[in-house]
Amino acid sequence: MPRLSIHFTFFFFTLIALSGLWMRLFTIHPNTIITYTHVLHGHSHLAILGWAFLGVFIIFLTTFWEHMKQQRQAKILIFFLFIISSIMFIAFLYQGYAVFSIIMSTTHIFIEYWAAVFIYQQLKRHNDIPKSGRLFINSGIIALLISSIGPFALGYISANGLKDSYWFDMAMYFYLHFQYNGWLTLFLIGMFIIIVHRRNIPIQSHLLNLGFWCYFISLFPSYFLSILWIDLGNYNTVLAIIGGIGQWLGVLFILAAFKRIWRELIQPYSAITATSLAITLLLLLIKSTMELGLMLQSLAPLIYDTRSIVIGYLHLTLLGFISIFIVTQYFMLNIIPSSSFSIFGFIVFIVGFIANEGLLFGQGLLEWLKLPGIPFYSVGLLLASGLLFVGIVMLWISFGKKQHRSL
Repeated sequence: MPRLSIHFTFFFFTLIALSGLWMRLFTIHPNTIITYTHVLHGHSHLAILGWAFLGVFIIFLTTFWEHMKQQRQAKILIFFLFIISSIMFIAFLYQGYAVFSIIMSTTHIFIEYWAAVFIYQQLKRHNDIPKSGRLFINSGIIALLISSIGPFALGYISANGLKDSYWFDMAMYFYLHFQYNGWLTLFLIGMFIIIVHRRNIPIQSHLLNLGFWCYFISLFPSYFLSILWIDLGNYNTVLAIIGGIGQWLGVLFILAAFKRIWRELIQPYSAITATSLAITLLLLLIKSTMELGLMLQSLAPLIYDTRSIVIGYLHLTLLGFISIFIVTQYFMLNIIPSSSFSIFGFIVFIVGFIANEGLLFGQGLLEWLKLPGIPFYSVGLLLASGLLFVGIVMLWISFGKKQHRSL
């Protein structure tokens, strides 16, 4: 597996942290060098399409690289993903959500289709993959393809002068839902199952399969949890409740399957890997439980109207669960070595993450209670972003310090 491709993922992760740090600094010392919304668009798009997408793809390639016949095609895919994502980020910084950045993000979607076909073809060539792992990965690919309806719908909506309508928000949340809760979550769980299977650790397949079907079927109606603030009648609420509860039950079954083999699960790995995995699974439970709160009619409007809560949830999902799950599997595959330096870097990252979430959700809670905000709130967020940045750079250095060899 080419080491340069893994450097690409850390480069994107660092850029996301750096742009996040810049946005926190902007709230304290505004400047006109780059428009804030341009950085925000670049930050969010690179988080999903750069770091997260390439990160999970690298996990897949690393796992199957040794027996992969289409290594050249994989390298070309990585190259295009890196180049298009980089140009897209620069385009957003330069012009925001405009023609060239839209062209680049649309081009990325077609490369995603290419990657999806490539992954599916590789899976067909391996008969030793557990059924549950195959189910999660294939369903993740389906969710990835479905999510692309959102950006195409955004283009159509904008072209018809409806950018300020709720249709625009519905399309945006559709994309985010099937990316976060669909593609990234399902694919990462599937890859985790395969990695564990290759360690000859048996998993409760009936619990995993039950959890999968509960989660995947509920994935579609649970989209309505994201748009409960739009008055679509009683059907909207009913579908949201069915989806929210079903998705939560699916997570419980999945976690129960992992809990039953927890000792065997962590035995082959270092303490930092086991800790990272425990944090990942805990965040999955917290995230899915928090989503149930949207079903409460008195609570939902407060959540949607409180910016710090919305940002806190997005960070909990992508910066927390998704990113830490990627880092966990990097540890499991020895992409990141379990050294004292990487352990310290991970601790710094986690401290920054906890501080960031505590400030965002704490500020939102105080707003709900109509109490004074957290003192030095903006400075606290800036410091938390600084810790995240330092932690990510340390993890990157840990990988770079490894002896030059194929993974």
